[in-house]
Amino acid sequence: MRPKLAVLSFFLLLALFFYGIAAMSFGEKYTFWGYILVGSIHLLFAYGVWAGNETIVDLSAYLALLDLLFGLLWVMVGLSIPAVTLTLLSALILFVLMDEDVRSELKMP
Repeated sequence: MRPKLAVLSFFLLLALFFYGIAAMSFGEKYTFWGYILVGSIHLLFAYGVWAGNETIVDLSAYLALLDLLFGLLWVMVGLSIPAVTLTLLSALILFVLMDEDVRSELKMP
């Protein structure tokens, strides 16, 4: 799999993941809008990676690191399949994004 497709798929899947959690918490005021905001950020990063925006590509490793940290916190609170999935996907894509050749390839439109 090409790195650009892997990173793009990661951000799209996480955007859908957070939109799904937002849909499940529709009645709650702050939780719903918080998950919509986080999902939208991931969707914007997916578009930025797809377009080859240099700033977004450079910041994508930091967003993946934040996802990993929050996934680890979620696992510590309670072991669940979504928490483990978020943690493992974030760790995998962070490993991919740490390679300088991958980041330079992502910056190409």
